[in-house]
Amino acid sequence: MLKRLEAVIAGTLIASRWLMAPLYLGLIAVLLVVVVAFFRELAHMVMDFDSFSTDWVILATLKLIDLVLVGNLVLVMIFAGVSTLGTSLGPERRDLTLFMGKSDFSGLKLKVVASLIAIAAVDLLEVYVEIGSTSRTDVLWQIAILLTFVISGVLLAWMDRLAGSHD
Repeated sequence: MLKRLEAVIAGTLIASRWLMAPLYLGLIAVLLVVVVAFFRELAHMVMDFDSFSTDWVILATLKLIDLVLVGNLVLVMIFAGVSTLGTSLGPERRDLTLFMGKSDFSGLKLKVVASLIAIAAVDLLEVYVEIGSTSRTDVLWQIAILLTFVISGVLLAWMDRLAGSHD
């Protein structure tokens, strides 16, 4: 009786991973929103191109890059869902996720931190382009946030390296 109860509990816990499926489907919807926002921003940039200064073109380009980085972050999380749910793409489709490289938890967290660092860096570049209209406090907060992400990324990579050397 106890073994059967253990098997039911273990099966329930393993099956509970499917509760994440709606969240990953929601991320697909978020990715669609990011794509629409990208093309809306691109259309705005192209339509009003003749009236823009060089600084505005740089700023608009940085906004597009920012949206691409956010989209990449969402895509990484969606593909992480494939491994979280324990589903297999099958041998004929396995090469579709090779672009992600290492997809274990350690690799995933480093990809997420690297994406956040890139997004924060692009945001800081946007602030730099508009430095005349940005308060000093906002610039310092942006720098602090970027440095926090960088330090966190370095520490995570260092911890993974230390943990890997003891295997």
